[in-house]
Amino acid sequence: MARYVRDKSLEELVREVGGHVGLNHIDYSRIKCVRSYGSKSKRVAARVHSGSRALWTGLGLKPHYVIEFVSEVFDSLSGDEKLEVILHELLHIPRMMGGGLVGHGRLDFKGEVRHLLGRLRSQGFNLLSR
Repeated sequence: MARYVRDKSLEELVREVGGHVGLNHIDYSRIKCVRSYGSKSKRVAARVHSGSRALWTGLGLKPHYVIEFVSEVFDSLSGDEKLEVILHELLHIPRMMGGGLVGHGRLDFKGEVRHLLGRLRSQGFNLLSR
């Protein structure tokens, strides 16, 4: 069974990366990050999760998102690959942050990630210096 641990350092990194590329529509206080350990996934480095509208309404909260980083995969990636994963997961979060997710068919994720990664590089953003 997988084990999940909240990772505030990843939350800060996600906030920093998103801010550098101009994903300013995201309320980063509503993004939480966890590392999963013991996942059977061999290729998936991260996933974004959200709850139902009924859940958020019942809890009296605005929708939140949890980005799960699969440690066995994510930790072995290069710095640029980690940035690509973070950007990809952030692109799943819609502008209105209403609890839904942007599906792969609605956006050119590879092209958008390449564009945003280029923006990070042009700003001299380096994951290794963090």
